[in-house]
Amino acid sequence: MLNRILLLILTIAAFSFAQTAEEAVDLTENEQGFGIKAAALGNAFTGIADDYSAIYWNPGGLAQIHQQQIYGSLNHIQLKTDATYLDNKTRVDQGFTKFQSFGYVYPFPTRRGSLVLALGYQRVRDLNSITQFNGYNTTSNDLAFSIYNDLGYNGLTLAFDRDFELSQDIKQEGHIAQWSVGAAIDLSPTFSAGLTFNLIGGGSDYRLKYSQLDTQGKNSYDITDSLGNPLDEFYYDSYKIEEMVSTDYSGVEFKAGGIWHPNKNLKVGGSITFPMNLSLDETWNYSDDLQYDIHVLAEDQTYRYDDPYDSTGTFSYEIKMPFKFDLGLSYSIKNLLMAASMRYVDWTQLQLKEADNTPSYYATMFTEQNDRVPMLFRPVLSYSFGAQYGLFNNTIQLRGGYRYVPTPYKDVSKKADKTYYTAGVGLKVSEGTVIDVALIHGFYEAKEYYRYDWDNDNTIPPMVVWEKHQINKFQIGIQMSF
Repeated sequence: MLNRILLLILTIAAFSFAQTAEEAVDLTENEQGFGIKAAALGNAFTGIADDYSAIYWNPGGLAQIHQQQIYGSLNHIQLKTDATYLDNKTRVDQGFTKFQSFGYVYPFPTRRGSLVLALGYQRVRDLNSITQFNGYNTTSNDLAFSIYNDLGYNGLTLAFDRDFELSQDIKQEGHIAQWSVGAAIDLSPTFSAGLTFNLIGGGSDYRLKYSQLDTQGKNSYDITDSLGNPLDEFYYDSYKIEEMVSTDYSGVEFKAGGIWHPNKNLKVGGSITFPMNLSLDETWNYSDDLQYDIHVLAEDQTYRYDDPYDSTGTFSYEIKMPFKFDLGLSYSIKNLLMAASMRYVDWTQLQLKEADNTPSYYATMFTEQNDRVPMLFRPVLSYSFGAQYGLFNNTIQLRGGYRYVPTPYKDVSKKADKTYYTAGVGLKVSEGTVIDVALIHGFYEAKEYYRYDWDNDNTIPPMVVWEKHQINKFQIGIQMSF
């Protein structure tokens, strides 16, 4: 069992290298992109790419825009998580309303063909999540404390490892965003190509609260002298941990894309997002608090002790992202538009790297994590389908879509794959103004293994939690052309 001093040493060491291979993939996989029309079509937009959001989906599509365009959008997210731990079910529901994007498109006057420039800002990856679980734990978590106080306790080690009410709350809020400049040009009457340059930004705030409360007096001890005579009655009350991590993200990214029009009905598009190093700069705070009571028999008096601890620090590192390949096509006939897209990412190529200011002695830890990547992860091919139907001379456009994102983890249930159903409408309110609305409903399940903070060598049975996640989004945007 761990004593108090060793527990703190291991916890601080763990905080100094908080990012594991699993956390790196969870951070970067399932990038949602942006664009209200794209979202309503299930993200099947690589082969359409006909508004400002082409700067993300396929920069070659920007060449299709022949008027100046201003674009903006908002995003409301409603998260619902059902967590089952030790047969106890907990539901938590929370909403987040965020600005999503703003962009400007300028088509240069040309005698023939098209030359278009676009620039703007968009949030392309939501980092919002929330989970809560609790239950009565009867199995050992290998925790003990060495007790020091003014009653003469000088390192007496007593276990506080089972038979208590356990709860854990985890919340994260944030995003990864792009400041983008894109350009596209017609290389022939049927083919356009484009490039996007992204400055990556954004941030997130993570908070974990862990608590174990002895509500039934199970963790109590009779303290005796060397002859076995009773001296005190010792009672553990609670042990609580709070961790907070604020992270800033930065990087530089390039994307190339093209779109081909073999005929007036069919469009085929593709894009490549090149590998980049995503830099993470963390500021963390760790605090814990142990509370216990001692009843001194000789005095018939009870003393309560509160033993807090607090530590802060910083850490920086990088995630080397793999290539992303997108392919899509769309087909239109009269008022009907149909589209399909796919994205391929080989997550076995992801790597963790030291930043310039990372202490050199962490190199071994990064190597160990990178060695685990091909054993844990696999390539992923996600796909989307969407359709749009125009009414009243396309004054109203009804949209729907489907998106499927397989989990990057090997050997897990298909229930962990993320499924999304989408719907939306585009309303032309004037000659150059369109208001778009999208609704997204997503869901997946996961069996999570939450390690105790003091389990530095992964030898203690973890907290096993069955989670069901629902993601509901309402997005609204406006597009003005002139």
